Amino acid sequence: MESAAKAKTAEAPKAQLFSLKTPYMKQGRVTQTVTKTENMWIAVKINAEGGENEIHTHLNQDHAFIVLEGEMSVFDENGVEMKVKPFQGVNLPKGAYYRYLNTGPGNLVVLRFGAYTPDRPAKGEAVRLMPDGTPILGGSEENKSLPPIEMAGRFFAESAG
Repeated sequence: MESAAKAKTAEAPKAQLFSLKTPYMKQGRVTQTVTKTENMWIAVKINAEGGENEIHTHLNQDHAFIVLEGEMSVFDENGVEMKVKPFQGVNLPKGAYYRYLNTGPGNLVVLRFGAYTPDRPAKGEAVRLMPDGTPILGGSEENKSLPPIEMAGRFFAESAG
């Protein structure tokens, strides 16, 4: 019994340090995953303009956005707008339709938390859908993505290393 306890301790998950340092953008957007586990991940999203511009839902995850800098507008499938300011957030459970836009004067910096739901679609099936059931990729032309261009030498949370 003692050796099983030692083996279990040796395989125990460990705490992970991560940094939010992410480049500011001249154009487009960047999503930088800063840490992840089997069921959860955290990313920093920085948008120079735009956002995720087509209404969609995720069939495999609950997620939330917290605005760290700038301002975002989040719209539901009926066009109802929520203004989200720094240190406010929006929770998007699996199946909730939304799109978001950077509506502030500078870059929008958002912390994105995601967690897989237990009943997610099988591997290979679409997980991000528009209201008509059409799959859509986040970085696609259909989602009005622009080629990302970083601001040379400018970072959000630069002191975080």
